[in-house]
Amino acid sequence: MVKTGHGGATRLDPRHVQRCVLSHPAIGAMPVMSAIALDRQRPRWAVAACLMLAYLAMRTVNLLELWAASSSQAASGRPNSEGRPSEYFVHTATPAHPGLAGVWANWDGQWYERIAMEGYPRSDEIGSANDAWAWAFPPGFPLAARAVMAATGMTFPHAAVALNLVLGAVATLLVYLMLRAGVSTFLAAGGALALNAFPSAPLFMLAFSEALALVLVLGVLMATIAHRHWAAIPLLLLLSLTRPVAAPFAVVFLAHGLAHWRTDASGRTRRLLPIVLAAVIALASPWTWSFIAARYAGPAEGPAESGLQRTQSILKGFEFGWFGAVWRSSGLAGLTLLVLVTGLVLVVAGLGVRRLGLPPELVLWGATYVLFVLTVTPLHPAVVRYLLLATPLLAVVPVYAAATRRTVGVMAALALITVGLSLQWVWIRYLYILDPAPALLPFAA
Repeated sequence: MVKTGHGGATRLDPRHVQRCVLSHPAIGAMPVMSAIALDRQRPRWAVAACLMLAYLAMRTVNLLELWAASSSQAASGRPNSEGRPSEYFVHTATPAHPGLAGVWANWDGQWYERIAMEGYPRSDEIGSANDAWAWAFPPGFPLAARAVMAATGMTFPHAAVALNLVLGAVATLLVYLMLRAGVSTFLAAGGALALNAFPSAPLFMLAFSEALALVLVLGVLMATIAHRHWAAIPLLLLLSLTRPVAAPFAVVFLAHGLAHWRTDASGRTRRLLPIVLAAVIALASPWTWSFIAARYAGPAEGPAESGLQRTQSILKGFEFGWFGAVWRSSGLAGLTLLVLVTGLVLVVAGLGVRRLGLPPELVLWGATYVLFVLTVTPLHPAVVRYLLLATPLLAVVPVYAAATRRTVGVMAALALITVGLSLQWVWIRYLYILDPAPALLPFAA
């Protein structure tokens, strides 16, 4: 209730004052009374149960949306082990209007299914660019799905969806715990549900690797925030073998290293060792899987180059991603608009993190990752999927708005979540579903 200041003087804890003010009957009559009620201490199991019920409700809506949208899906075509990776790859053919189970493994799900069921081909087994391109997909998610298949006897689509549903629930709880360190139970729960309102959150029940990658990102963040850098290293390695997105963590570890260097004169070397090692692993992460793949598969010759040397091929054709594409297509005006919109979102999120007393690692990771994605990925709608890993920071925006306790702020937060939920249908129906035929589609999902 009170804190002791310099000279033995006492001062009120601002959080205690806030709780007292918010419990006043006059304020309790305000429209935000539900937020005030949930600001009280609640049993952890009750909060977790409410979060999981809300999570399952949102995924049930996505399930119904997928079922409705599946009636518009075109036939995927015949399995094509031979071909070009730029074409839509089919491992298991599906007819038109395939029903719910027939759309769970669209797009990258077909590649993950191939890896889970057949493994990776050695160099002497590679007969086409499509064979080689299997090596372009890290093994974290398909091997985890394969383990679920072995344990349950499920088919790949069912095993992948079951795995991701669990991983999405874990990610929801981790976001809640991370936010709860600085804000009320109500706001932390709202932020965790805002994660699930992101336009590409239906990935939590599709055969993609983002759910596993998000859990690992949150694990690295939480270990780093707790200064358990040795614990972050194995999670960072697993992330490198799930998606090549760990490089932005180098900024997080650099900031931690500088903080330790300035504040801890004794034992600098001992404390800096895991931080430096983690930063090196993060910087090397884009090449980690390519290096392992090249050693396992043998010399990369002919069509194998496209799969084994994916990172190198991306670097050779590097054109500054979204920034370069917008500059070439729309000139200075388009680039300025992109920079302003991106900067505005990141600044608002950063202010929210600071004002709410949340860990600065959220800003370090989220801002660096968003800029990383916009810099290294080409201009196409798949960016909506990639940005799911930035939601630990982006979810702070509606939380910050609602934390103002003002009608405008609460309405803005509700509007953002409502727009996100509405865009989930758009993402499912017009980006994820194969309509028209796959051969006529750009890389969308």
